Amino acid sequence: MTSAPADPFAAHQARPFTLPTARLEAAAVLLAAASALLLLWVAYAAAWPLLIDVGGNDNQFARGFHEPQQADGRSYRWTDGDSTLLVPRPPVGASGILRLELLDGHPQRSGPLALRLDVDGVALTELVLRDNLRRSYLLLLAPGASRARALAVRLQSDAPLAIGDGRNLGVVVFEAGLAPLRSPFYLPSVWLAWWAAALGGLTYAATRALGMGRGVASGVAASGAALVALGIVLRPLEVLPFVPRFAGMAAVAGLGIVIARLLVPPILVPPDQRAGRPGPLVPGAYLAIHMGIAYWMLVLYQQVMIWDGATGIGALSWTVGVGLALALAFGVGLPLWWVLRGRHLALVAGRTRLAQIALVLLALCAAMHIAFSLWYAFTRQAPDFWIIFRGTRAWMRGGSLYDLEAVAANHFGHVFKVPPFYGMLFVPLVRYFDGLSVLFAHRVLNVLLLVATALIWLRMWRIPLFSLGAAALLIVFNFRPLVDTIAFGQIDLVLLFLLTAALWALRAERDSVAGALVALGTLFKLYPVVLLAFFVLKRRWAGLWGFALGMLVFNGIALAVMGWEPHRVYLFEVLPRIGGTTSWVENQTIAGFVARLVTSPTSATIFQDQGLQLLGTAVSALVVLAVCALALLPAERRSPAYALQYGLFLLLMVLSVPAAWMHYETLLVVPFAALLLELRERQVSLPFAVALGLSFGLIAYGNQWSFYNGVLTGVLTILGVSYKLYGMLLLGALAGVALLSGRLAEPAGGRAPTRGLGEAPAGKGL
Repeated sequence: MTSAPADPFAAHQARPFTLPTARLEAAAVLLAAASALLLLWVAYAAAWPLLIDVGGNDNQFARGFHEPQQADGRSYRWTDGDSTLLVPRPPVGASGILRLELLDGHPQRSGPLALRLDVDGVALTELVLRDNLRRSYLLLLAPGASRARALAVRLQSDAPLAIGDGRNLGVVVFEAGLAPLRSPFYLPSVWLAWWAAALGGLTYAATRALGMGRGVASGVAASGAALVALGIVLRPLEVLPFVPRFAGMAAVAGLGIVIARLLVPPILVPPDQRAGRPGPLVPGAYLAIHMGIAYWMLVLYQQVMIWDGATGIGALSWTVGVGLALALAFGVGLPLWWVLRGRHLALVAGRTRLAQIALVLLALCAAMHIAFSLWYAFTRQAPDFWIIFRGTRAWMRGGSLYDLEAVAANHFGHVFKVPPFYGMLFVPLVRYFDGLSVLFAHRVLNVLLLVATALIWLRMWRIPLFSLGAAALLIVFNFRPLVDTIAFGQIDLVLLFLLTAALWALRAERDSVAGALVALGTLFKLYPVVLLAFFVLKRRWAGLWGFALGMLVFNGIALAVMGWEPHRVYLFEVLPRIGGTTSWVENQTIAGFVARLVTSPTSATIFQDQGLQLLGTAVSALVVLAVCALALLPAERRSPAYALQYGLFLLLMVLSVPAAWMHYETLLVVPFAALLLELRERQVSLPFAVALGLSFGLIAYGNQWSFYNGVLTGVLTILGVSYKLYGMLLLGALAGVALLSGRLAEPAGGRAPTRGLGEAPAGKGL
């Protein structure tokens, strides 16, 4: 990162793109495609033979089958009379042996069962199943060169309705195996050859668009292909069917980078003027553009998954609508802009104005999407709200806030487990209003707190309401965790408001007020207590006293209203039982990721493996130590660097605790906004800008059901459901780089005064 010039685009230098250069790039793309093809070819040859456990987790291969069942330690599925197995296609030109392990399964049948088999729509044979015995059948397949993804093996038979079961049951299928006949080498299927080459070429192109040299881009393409190839060798049935999605990922990434480069043309400066930083460079004032583009690229990748056969996922209708409107605006406006720019506008002024227009357009689309999303949130069920409401109602009727048996069984379920102070706030509402009215008021209050938080942020940094800085903040607030907080009836927006106000108090040197606000947040959820470490590291001792006094006063009020008994139960019977982690998909902490390595993400129970729990704790502790080290860097309390250090502790609250659901990431608005402030007057490398956009997109877009339909399909599902964790780790790393590079670049005598994000220098307009 370097300091920005007066005009962020003044150092731009165009590089001629000649015919020899084009030929060289085309040759490099072909070489990357050939390298990927070779690597996946070798992996494909090593993967054979393949064995599909039809009754196991290989659901992507079974179409029209009933749910898995178990008998005598074996898993199996019933066909419905007309079911299809999608078997990975054998090598080109090679005959294959298809093995099916089948059972009639109808002991009361009067005669043998005839099972008709078709392969790719062509009749293969008819099997006669006798004696209700499990047998393996070997079938010879003729060589072929189809471009389809898989062999479609269709199983047709009579399927009488099972009495009392309600299902049409055909035959029982245990396993399916495919082995090519012996050959000196296996040519990959046409389908795999195409997607392998596409993976290599697209990865190379995306890396080059990132500003990397040909050698680096070739290395990245080869490394990516090698990683996929390794997955095919180790887990062929879990990786091989999804090669198109890897290529689609590279294509979407490349498209996003190209769009970003068009909207914010990189500053191409000579290598000797980059201060050792990789080029090209991007003005920090327009980083929100990269964040907004990354958000919409994730929507596009979701559509790629659906095109590739994913079911049960998809963007909300207005998300698609707003995305299409944005694409239309850029698709029509950009070509027109380039024509007009060349004829009527100065080159540098044209680039600056283009970036400003793009930022405003992204902000307007973000505002539209926020409005639709808030409407959506008001129409959803609110399971978390009803936990608090019913718990408070039970207490008012003479019962207890806490169901201790449910807490002991699984505190990650729908049980009341927060401090009594939270329940106290519901007492007058439960007494005088019905649940639906209280829920509506709860959601209205959350929306008001969201608006108040944004206004505090604008006021805190003196950002004009109608400015590019406010537009950037609007892009940041297009944040799905915010919406889910309102939809589920959670309290995270209250915490966001309180902790943003606490930062404001710290900037105003009202440390005791900041401590009291943190204390109030801790009485809603425990994890804001992490900020006490920030007070200690920054030697804000008044903040500690304010926290202690706030806890005394707020708990005193709760004791006066609720009495001692709920507090005793919480302190001595609930609090000791709510430790540990869970592998449930919503838990995006480091500990949750470690748990998912051995336990299904569909499990919402307490994770019991003590060794892996210790591993998760150790990794989390390392992250905590890194954040504490960054907090020790000197920073003036009114500077963006100080706010970013503060924001990193909010990141710890949802990253390093044992369990934190996706909507807890509402708090991450603070570090993202602080990072934009810290970088607004600097230039950053294009890879840094793209990484920041990727981090924001991963965290801001979607929830646990956006890319996952609840069906476990293997290692890619295990890794894929943790996508928000990757975004948080990337955010922490980028914040660390920004703080360290800012410290190194700081001139003697301290940092120069900074202005608000999007605020014009004196005498200049935006």
